[in-house]
Amino acid sequence: MNPLVPTALDGVLMTVSLIALFLALAAFISLMRSGSTSGRRLIVWTLVVLFVPIIGPATWLIARCRERSSEANGDGFGS
Repeated sequence: MNPLVPTALDGVLMTVSLIALFLALAAFISLMRSGSTSGRRLIVWTLVVLFVPIIGPATWLIARCRERSSEANGDGFGS
């Protein structure tokens, strides 16, 4: 086997890494654009998004989606 030719495992690991990077970028951008998150909450979410791969960004995106839906229903703090 030639060490310079990527194997199937290399392809899978690269795909997972790219997905993790995309999720982290999307969550970080969403976090920075969020007007309702500030102070300690912003710092904690930023650390979770950056240091817990895949699960951290996915958790933020789900939490943000739920927060937006509760605001749209009038269940949020702003009503």
